[in-house]
Amino acid sequence: MDSKLKLSSKKLKSGKFQVNFSTIGLSQECYGYMLAEAQTSVNEVIEKINRHVYAMQSSDRYYQRNLFSLSKKKVSSGSIMIFKR
Repeated sequence: MDSKLKLSSKKLKSGKFQVNFSTIGLSQECYGYMLAEAQTSVNEVIEKINRHVYAMQSSDRYYQRNLFSLSKKKVSSGSIMIFKR
């Protein structure tokens, strides 16, 4: 499957980066946002986004944290939001 990932980012006052992303060429295209620390490499950002995008593509029920989460779970992937187009 030939897919592309389009990225843009902006630095926040906190020193972290908000990364905006979208996919092109997948059966179900998606977009989203990720919060990254200043020392996070571009490769790490891309790997994390790809991991979530492909989990979403291969599962009918992909769950992510949201504003309505009732419990606090310690999840290493808590700073990413992804949506289907």
